[in-house]
Amino acid sequence: MRLRRARPTPLPPDPDCGQVAAVLQAYLDGELAPSDTDAVAGHLEHCERCHIEAATVQRVIDAIRRQRPDLEQGSLDRMAGFVDRLTGDGQSS
Repeated sequence: MRLRRARPTPLPPDPDCGQVAAVLQAYLDGELAPSDTDAVAGHLEHCERCHIEAATVQRVIDAIRRQRPDLEQGSLDRMAGFVDRLTGDGQSS
């Protein structure tokens, strides 16, 4: 899956759950800047709720990729948008 929008400002060193939710898909896709990746990883280490959410989303992504390696990018983007809406980030570009 790929990110459909750019994050205009970097995350703070200790982001809250909402800030992590807003970039979770990009984090899982490996599309964040190194400093943002570190901030999200640090948050996931101490926040059980966000850690569970990230692990669940990653399992869904992995299952989709295993079952449907031929799935078109548009379908993957729609699924990523669904995840964004679930995590409270309804913005799109």
